[in-house]
Amino acid sequence: MKHNQRCTCCINDKTVKHIVFDKKGVCNFCNTYFRYEKKLHDYAYLETLFLKKVKEPHSHLYDVALGISGGKDSAYVLYKLVKKYHLKVCTYTLDNGFLTTEAKEKIDNLVKEFDVPHEYVVCDKVLLKSMYHSITKRYLSPCIACSFLGYACMINYASKVDAHVGMHGRSIPQMLRNFSDDVEDYFKPLLLDGLKEEGTSPEQLFETLLQKITTLVDKTLASKIKKELLKDAYQKGFRPFIAYFLYHPYHKEKLIAELQLFTSWKVEAEEEHFDCLIHHGALHLKNITARRHHCMPEFSVMIREQTISRADAIKLLESKEDKTQAKKELKLFCKYAGLNYTLLLLKAKLYGKRWW
Repeated sequence: MKHNQRCTCCINDKTVKHIVFDKKGVCNFCNTYFRYEKKLHDYAYLETLFLKKVKEPHSHLYDVALGISGGKDSAYVLYKLVKKYHLKVCTYTLDNGFLTTEAKEKIDNLVKEFDVPHEYVVCDKVLLKSMYHSITKRYLSPCIACSFLGYACMINYASKVDAHVGMHGRSIPQMLRNFSDDVEDYFKPLLLDGLKEEGTSPEQLFETLLQKITTLVDKTLASKIKKELLKDAYQKGFRPFIAYFLYHPYHKEKLIAELQLFTSWKVEAEEEHFDCLIHHGALHLKNITARRHHCMPEFSVMIREQTISRADAIKLLESKEDKTQAKKELKLFCKYAGLNYTLLLLKAKLYGKRWW
């Protein structure tokens, strides 16, 4: 095994794709973050920018179309949009077939509590299975298919219900995990555009993004995604996209405490990813492919954000999986997507070995 150099600031090591270290041993992801750090933490300015984007005069039916999963982050965003900013919000949930009972119960309680309209968006089952089969077989991650579906649903739904903007509650660690000046990250243009006072037109921004994303799948599937998942956006026009936590501080513990104090949302068995029936299985597959904890880049963002110590982040890397549960979930997914469980694991192991 090659020497596994680790960044002297965060915990990213040579298993992270496209990583480069400077003479001091600092990785390119840290160096990019430090260049943007002042802008990313000027929350007085960022909230002003946020308000400008969401509260500018408009004639649409809703101020915001918000995707909610039942998890803490989207629940918190809903709470703030309604109670702090007094916006007219329409909510939706992508039901990809893997939504848990706990998530549905939390969603139903939240939309009733905040008196907002809500819809479970159900995709065509043939297209859904085709996407999970094709993308997981090629990229060894069901989560990439979920990202395609989630972003397509988000882009489309704001147009469908006539909302001024679309919004999501992805956390800063999730958004910045691949953020580097010298790395091609498909969602980086959305982040950089969100920091501008006058952003690119939604039509231009999303068309460029969609052209890049659809190159990751075959032409037939790309055509179906545009035709079936984005029909309202193309017919009625694209709406601006806003990432709530790009403009607001993200502290997980404070967020959970505030939610549990002021809303019906409570932590039950798990804080994270309880909304997905195959989360542990998908993470297990990604860990095998990466040959380390898949969330290493997210833990590294948390170190840069000073919401966790480097020592505690390393402990998280060493946390043990429940492999029995993970394998059970992965087999369930493979059966659904028409994939061979044994061959999928073998491919992941071979990929990880070749990467080293």
